[in-house]
Amino acid sequence: MRMIKSKKITIHEAKDILMQSTSDMDELQRRTFEYVNVFSKLNGEQAKKLMESLEKEVGLEEDYAIQLVNIMPKTPEEIRTYLLGWKKIVPTETLMKINEILNSVKQ
Repeated sequence: MRMIKSKKITIHEAKDILMQSTSDMDELQRRTFEYVNVFSKLNGEQAKKLMESLEKEVGLEEDYAIQLVNIMPKTPEEIRTYLLGWKKIVPTETLMKINEILNSVKQ
């Protein structure tokens, strides 16, 4: 397998990609597939829509949106913990909006 392009994706999207070629995986791909199977709670399309919503509606940077979708925190307090690296104070209203977006998907 050769790399065609590089793009940041969620673990949910990675699972969808890896599911397409389960028969000819090398050891690293198999281990990655096992990992994403354990931790992936959504399908790739749901994850992509959540990321887009977080970026457009809340203004999150792509890296933060990806991490939040990967982790799927349940409460505004958990979200605040993951956003500590953000270079500004996150208002409670923003945390509530992020929480609403993340909880909008059935897991």
